[in-house]
Amino acid sequence: MVKLKLLLMALLIGFTGTSWAQSKVSGVVVDSQNIPIPGVNVLVKGTKQGAATDFDGKYQITAKSGDVLVFSYLGFKTQEVIYKGQASLNVNMQEDAAQLNEVVVIGYGSVKRSDLTGAVASISSEDITAQKKTDIGQAIKGQVSGVDVRSLSNKPGAPLNIRIRGNTAITNNIAGRDGLSDSPGDDRSKPLYVVDGIFFEDINILNPADIQQMDILKDASATAIYGSRGANGVVIITTKNGIEGKTVFTYEATLGVNSVVNEPDYFTGDEYVDFVNDVIRSREWVKLFSNGVGTVADYNNINVANFINTEIQTSNEEASNVANRRYTNWRKDFQKTGIQTSHNLGMSGGTDGLVYNGTIGYLSDEGVVGIEAFERYNISASLSKKVSDQFTVGLKTYLAFSEREEGSRELYRSTQRLAPTVNSRDVDGNIILFPDKQDARFINPYFDANGAWRNNTKSMDVIANVFLDYKPTKWIGFKTQFAPNIKNTRFGEYRGLLTKSSENNPTRVRAYYDSYFNTSYSWDNTVDLNFDVAEGHNLKTTLISSVYHKQREWSNIENRNFDTDAYLFYNIESGLEKRTANTEYVKETISSFAARVNYSILDKYLFTFSGRYDGSSKLSPTNKWAFFPAAAFAWKASDEKFLQNTDWLSNLKLRLSYGESGNDTSVNAYDTLAFLSDSDYLFGNTQTNGVTVAGLPNYDLTWERSKEFNFGLDFGVLQNRIKLGIEVYNKKTEGSILSRLLSPITGYGSATGNFGSIRNKGVELTLNTKNVQTNNFNWTTNINFSKNKNEILELDGDLDLIPYGNHGVLQIGQAADAIWAHEQIGIWQLDEVAEAAVYNRKPGEYKFRDVNNDSKIDNEDKVILGQVSPDWTAGMTNTFSYKNFDLSINVYTRQGSFGHSEFNQLSVPWQGDDAKFNKVDLDYWTPNNPTSKNPALEYGANADWYYTDFDFVRIGNIGMGYQFTQPVLDKLKMSSLRLTLDIQNPFTFTDYTGSDPETGLQNNYNGGYLTKTILFGLKLSY
Repeated sequence: MVKLKLLLMALLIGFTGTSWAQSKVSGVVVDSQNIPIPGVNVLVKGTKQGAATDFDGKYQITAKSGDVLVFSYLGFKTQEVIYKGQASLNVNMQEDAAQLNEVVVIGYGSVKRSDLTGAVASISSEDITAQKKTDIGQAIKGQVSGVDVRSLSNKPGAPLNIRIRGNTAITNNIAGRDGLSDSPGDDRSKPLYVVDGIFFEDINILNPADIQQMDILKDASATAIYGSRGANGVVIITTKNGIEGKTVFTYEATLGVNSVVNEPDYFTGDEYVDFVNDVIRSREWVKLFSNGVGTVADYNNINVANFINTEIQTSNEEASNVANRRYTNWRKDFQKTGIQTSHNLGMSGGTDGLVYNGTIGYLSDEGVVGIEAFERYNISASLSKKVSDQFTVGLKTYLAFSEREEGSRELYRSTQRLAPTVNSRDVDGNIILFPDKQDARFINPYFDANGAWRNNTKSMDVIANVFLDYKPTKWIGFKTQFAPNIKNTRFGEYRGLLTKSSENNPTRVRAYYDSYFNTSYSWDNTVDLNFDVAEGHNLKTTLISSVYHKQREWSNIENRNFDTDAYLFYNIESGLEKRTANTEYVKETISSFAARVNYSILDKYLFTFSGRYDGSSKLSPTNKWAFFPAAAFAWKASDEKFLQNTDWLSNLKLRLSYGESGNDTSVNAYDTLAFLSDSDYLFGNTQTNGVTVAGLPNYDLTWERSKEFNFGLDFGVLQNRIKLGIEVYNKKTEGSILSRLLSPITGYGSATGNFGSIRNKGVELTLNTKNVQTNNFNWTTNINFSKNKNEILELDGDLDLIPYGNHGVLQIGQAADAIWAHEQIGIWQLDEVAEAAVYNRKPGEYKFRDVNNDSKIDNEDKVILGQVSPDWTAGMTNTFSYKNFDLSINVYTRQGSFGHSEFNQLSVPWQGDDAKFNKVDLDYWTPNNPTSKNPALEYGANADWYYTDFDFVRIGNIGMGYQFTQPVLDKLKMSSLRLTLDIQNPFTFTDYTGSDPETGLQNNYNGGYLTKTILFGLKLSY
C-alpha cells in the first residue's frame, strides 16, 4: 500500500512539473508582404492542442519549451517552429504555388479566396501603391475587370467616377450638351464605399499608402449582405493594422514634376492667318447662293483684303504682327511645370496583446496652369488590446484635411482660344487688359493665372471605429462596432475685377461662400458561429443588426459689387448687392437586420445563403421595409478524386449565384412628401409672403430592386502559372425611380415613382500568367477585360421614348445614357445643290439622314448614335524583375464611348463664330477640298452636332525600381530600402482632338490639361 501511494505521488509530481513547464505563447502570423493572415491553424505537433489566428492574424496557444508548433494554411507552405519558451513568437509564412487563399473581406467578415462563392476582386496594398498615384481611384484604373474608373477633370485633387458593372439608374447625371456632372455625388450608380466598416462618400481623401487591402464586391450574392446599400456594388477598404512584435518604422517619399502632355494641335500663327482668310472666303462665297450658285472660281476670286479688317484689327498692332509674322503662343506662355511631392511616415508594432499602428502622410500636387493646386494631410492610428482570452477591444481613427484650389475656370480655354495674332503686352511691357479689341469678353489671362479668380475648397474628414470582440468559445464570437464619420467642407469662390465675368466692372465682381457639415454613424452588432456539424461538414453563420444615420447641413451666400479685391470671399458682407442666402437640413436613416450562412461539405461543395431586411426613411411610410435574399454555390472540381491526379490542372472551381439588392439612391430624402414653396402675392395693396404646394406626394414609392444571376469560373494550370477567371452576369433592376410628366391641368409638372426597368448584362475576364520564372529573371502578365450592355426594358406606362436635354433620350431597348441626334452621313457637294436646297442646306454643310423621307430634318429623324458608357474596357500590366531590379508597364483602354464634346463645340474650325478664336488644326470642306469629312467654315456649323468618339489606349504608368541587397541593408542597419522611378500617363493613343478623351465629356469651362508626371521615390524601413 505504501508503494502504491509513493507511485501515485511520483506521478502527481511529474504531472504538475509538466504543467508548470507549460506557458502561453502568442504572436502574429503574416505573409511575405507582412499582411496578417486570419484562419491559420496552429497545432502543437503530436497533440490535439491547437488554435487559429483571428482576423488580425493573432493567435495564442499553450506550449512548453521544446514543443514543435505547426503553422498550416491552405495556399501557404506548412511551417514548423521549435518553441523555446519565449512569450511572443511571430511567424512569416510563404505562399505556395497555388496562391489561392489570400483573405478576402466580404462585409461583416472575411473568407479565404478559395472559399468564395461570389464575384469578388481584391487589390493588395502593394498593387495600390505600386504606381505612386495620388488617390485610390487613379491607382486601380485598368486593374480590375468590371470596374470602370473615369477621371472627371485633370486638375489636381479632382474627383473620379467609379462604376461597377454599368449604370443601374435610368435617370442619371447627364447634364445637357455639356456632358456629365463634374460631381461624382450626382452619379446615382456609384458604388457603396466602406472604410473600416464605415459607410463613406469621398475616397479621394484617403492616402493610398494607408490602405492594407481593397475588396470589390461585384455580384448581388456578394453585395446582398449590404442590402439596399449594395445595389451598385461595394468597395471595401481596409486600412493598415499593427503587427505584434518589435516596433517598425517606415518612411516613403516621392518627388516629381507635372507637365502638359497630349496637347491639342491648335493653329500656329501662319496657319491661323490662312484659317482667317478661309473664313472670309467661306462667309462671302455662301452669300452667292441667295441669288444663284457659287462656283469654285467664285470662291478663289474672292478678294480677302477687302474684308480682312473684320477679323484682323488695323487699329492696333495685330495687322503689323501678321505682316511681320510676330505671334503669341498663349498656351505655352501660361503653361508651367508643377511640382508633386509626398511624404509618409509610419510606425507599427506591439507586445503582450497590445498592437498599434500609426501613420502621417502629406501630399502636395501643383497644376500646370495658374494657381491650381491640391494639398492633403492624413493621420491614422489604430490600437487594439487583447484584454483576455475572450475580450479584445480596439480603436481606429483616420483624419484627413485637404485644400483644393481650382483657380480660374476660364484660364484653360481662354489661353487656347485667344488668337496668336494679338499681343499680351504693349511695346512698353505693360499688360494689355483686353488683348482682342474685337472680342471684349477676353480679359488678359495674366490676371486669372495669378489668382484674380479663386475656387477654393477646404475639407476636414474624421472617421473612427470603436469595437469590442467577445469570444466565449472557439465556435462563437460577438462583435459590436460603432463608427462615426464627420465631414466639414467650406467652398469659397471669388471672381475679381479683372476676370472675364467681371470685365473690369465693380458691379459684376462676385463672391460665394458655401458651408457643408455632414455627420453620420454606423452601429453594427454581429454574432459569428463557426463549428463542424459532422466530419467534413462545416457551418459558419453571421447574424447582423445595423443602424446607419446621416444628416447634412448646408448654407450658401452670394454677394456682388465689391469695391476691392483684397477680401476675396472672406468678407462677403462688404458687397453692396446681396444675391443669395440659403440654408438646408437633410436627415436620413437606414435600419437593417441581416444573416449569412456558409456551409461547406468536404471543403469542396460550398453554399452561401444571405438575406437582409432593410428599412429606409427616404421611402413612403408603407414601403420603407424590404427583404433582399441571395444564394450562391461553388464547386471545387479540382479537389475531386478523378481530377486530383491531373498534373497540369492546379485549380478548377465553378460558381453560380443569384441575389437581390435594393436601391434608394435615386430618390432624395423627402421625395415621397409634398413640399411647400414660397410664393409672394398681393393682399389688397400689400405684398405678402405665402406658400404653394410645389409637388405631389407619392405614398407608393418603394425600393428599386435589382435581381442578378452570376456564373463564375476559376481555372488554373501548370501550378497556377496560368490563371483564368470568367464572370458572366445578368442584372435586371425593376421599379426604377424616375419622374413622370404630368398633364398641365393637374397644376404640377412631374411626379416621382417606380416606373421603369433596366438591365445590365456582360462578361468579365481576368488572366494572370507567369511567363518566365527563373532564379534571377521573372516576367508576369495580368490582363482584364470587361464588356457590359446596358438596356432600358420599361418606361412610364406605354411610353417607349422620352427625350430629355439636348441629346439625351430614354428609349426601350437602348442604353440609359444613349445619344439621340440626327445621323450625319456626309457633306453636301456642289453637284447636289438642288437636293440640298430641299433641306434648306448648301454645299459644305452636314448631310443628315432623312429617316422618314419627308424631305425635312426634324425630331422624327433623330436616331441613337451611341452611348456615353464604354462598350468595353480592358487593362494589362506586365512586370519584369531581374535580380534586384524590376520594371512594370500598365496599359488600359476604354472603347465605345460616344457623346457630345464641349471641346469640339468651342474649338473645331467650323464652329461658326467668324475667326474670333483660335481653333484646332483640323481639315475642313472648301470648294477646293470637297473630300473633307468636316463641314465648311462659318456657315457649315450645326447648332449642336459636335459629337465624337472618346476611345483611347493609354500607357498609364511605367515604373522602375531597385531593392537594395541584404548586405547593404545590414551595413545601413535597415530592414528594407527601395528606390523607384515612375512615369505616369506618358502616352495616350486616340483620335479625339482634345487634351484627354477620358474627360472629353466634361465642359471646357473649368477644364484642364492631361499631365505627365515623372516621380522619383524612396521607401525604407527600420
